Amino acid sequence: MNPSFRLPALATLLLTSFALLAAPASIAAEKKERTRKASGTYSTSDGKSGTVDTTVTRDQGKSTRETDVTNQDGQTVTTDAEHTWNKDTGTGTTNRTTTGPKGKTATTTSTAKKNADGTLTTTGSRTGFNGKTSTFANTATKTENGHSSTGSITGPDGKTATTTGSVTHENGKTTKTQTVTGPNGQTAERVVSSKKNDDGTVTRTIEATGPDGKTTTRTETIKVEVTP
Repeated sequence: MNPSFRLPALATLLLTSFALLAAPASIAAEKKERTRKASGTYSTSDGKSGTVDTTVTRDQGKSTRETDVTNQDGQTVTTDAEHTWNKDTGTGTTNRTTTGPKGKTATTTSTAKKNADGTLTTTGSRTGFNGKTSTFANTATKTENGHSSTGSITGPDGKTATTTGSVTHENGKTTKTQTVTGPNGQTAERVVSSKKNDDGTVTRTIEATGPDGKTTTRTETIKVEVTP
């Protein structure tokens, strides 16, 4: 599969659309600033581990998120994201910057508009750590128990991949599925399942399957703290 369409980049682009689809119900509904902090640990199927710390602040029409992921070697990746939503115009924006342990950055910017039929159209671009830029377009639709989306990503070399995504909420569990099919027909998939436990923590399992059919798994256990 063309490196322009690697799964981590796909996940970033698809989640941008899902975040904005949920924005009218979450960001726009906030009456005063509210901060939520979450921290926890993760482990992977190949024996790696680390910590995750996230701070989300929501105010009316705006949401910011900072996430720090530190691996077993003490290396940290930081992602800063800002979502805005204008309820009157039915439009929103997302700006996201990820900084690696060596200081290199990757950025994603996008705009979204709610259509008359209730769908949400998102367009934008992502510049990777290598300085190369991909563009994307996506349409997300609300379903009975979540969202679904279809779209495309055009890489720096001009080749295009198609994307599909879905979010479902059933029996206290949220599942996000993201799939990309490259210009050569090869497919990669990422499935994220989240469930709140009886002790108040949240367990999140991430399964990524590459075009070679190999699957890696990462499990996170997160504790959430809400600041009134």
